[in-house]
Amino acid sequence: YLCGGQKSKILLVPNASSIPEKVAETYMHVFQDLGTQEIRVLNARHRSEILHTDIHELFEGITGLFMTGGDQMRLMTMMGGTPFAQLLRTKVKQGLVLGGTSAGAAGMSSNMIVRGKSTAKLHQDAIRLAPGLGILKHMIVDQHFSERMRRSRLITAVCYNPNNLGIGIDENTAVIISKEGILEVMGRGSVTIIDGSHISFTNIAEVRSNSPFGVLNVHLHLLIAGMKYNSFERTPIF
Repeated sequence: YLCGGQKSKILLVPNASSIPEKVAETYMHVFQDLGTQEIRVLNARHRSEILHTDIHELFEGITGLFMTGGDQMRLMTMMGGTPFAQLLRTKVKQGLVLGGTSAGAAGMSSNMIVRGKSTAKLHQDAIRLAPGLGILKHMIVDQHFSERMRRSRLITAVCYNPNNLGIGIDENTAVIISKEGILEVMGRGSVTIIDGSHISFTNIAEVRSNSPFGVLNVHLHLLIAGMKYNSFERTPIF
């Protein structure tokens, strides 16, 4: 409904997947069942194909863009620094609705987790970060969150730079983020918010890479469907 309901025109970006044609076909059926008026696909298996795409024709008149799952590193090595990525950021600022799942959600961050260990312990080397699309400023999105026990790795990512807000999204769960920075949770799971702006101490930079580190005053929130959070002010909304 955010994209215009039956008048919506959706651009699919399946390029995080190693089988983009098959993934695109699956999501085309999904959006057709939802009554989408028109569906376009970024058909590209290689970065050079994206560079030679007529992006203005592709974006013309679309009301929403959806990035599928796969591997966020693959997505960014294909898309990072391209005119497509630049135009996407511009269109989102102008009001284009952007959605994504799994790698497609993770890739929206300024800094994204590209690799990481699912472990109960905090370790300095538990993750690898890389630049994302830079649409979600000062946020790091992690996906399949509770199912793959990723709380420790998201805390680690936030400790690398406490200015970033960690957002861990469970499966069958979604977050809608407004231009005012308001997060609203939908779905059957929960969303974990990790706010490092109040951290008073961490020795993550001093310990060995495979050793635990300490951190004090991390703020953690667990949100379920209907709950909201102000990402600009870093406060839950009651």
